[in-house]
Amino acid sequence: MNLALAHRFSGKRAVVLHRSVDVRRQLADRLGVLGIRVDGRSDTLENGDADADFLILDIDQAHDDQFDWERAQAPMPTIALIGSESPGRLSWALESEVDAFLPLTASAKIYSALVVAHAQFVRKQERRRHEAETARRAGKRLDLVRAVLRLMDEQGVDEAVALKKLRAFAMVERISLEDAAVLYLSEQHARWKGRP
Repeated sequence: MNLALAHRFSGKRAVVLHRSVDVRRQLADRLGVLGIRVDGRSDTLENGDADADFLILDIDQAHDDQFDWERAQAPMPTIALIGSESPGRLSWALESEVDAFLPLTASAKIYSALVVAHAQFVRKQERRRHEAETARRAGKRLDLVRAVLRLMDEQGVDEAVALKKLRAFAMVERISLEDAAVLYLSEQHARWKGRP
């Protein structure tokens, strides 16, 4: 998959979740240069923070109860600020599917972390959409079998011909094979009348 990288973040909003006022101020200054509005939080998110374009958090203090979403389901790109490099904290960040990591000592390099986090987040969304579509289609496999059997019975053809007809119908309708099977099995399959 070719991924178009985002390079401009002007007008975006970031929430920085870190106990240190100095760290929040330093990141706010750097992000401000990039045109990003920053809301700093010391310990908890506030109403509306889930709508932010980025979340930058301190993994040394972060925990699941701070967020309104399930682990690994952040609704925005997430950047983990690394302080202590504790294996347990790094493990939590990986399990949370943080999109980018940035050592606190390199916070001036936040731009690179923003680009990587955004790209990883887009990739993650695409993967989840693909997995959901695959699961949806897999749930219709029995309908596919039923449609092939029904075509065989109604049109007196073998399974290869029935499947070929169903594929042709799916192509004409520009839908998946599984959706074509569901449509054929529904009362709306009048479009099939008169087909060879």
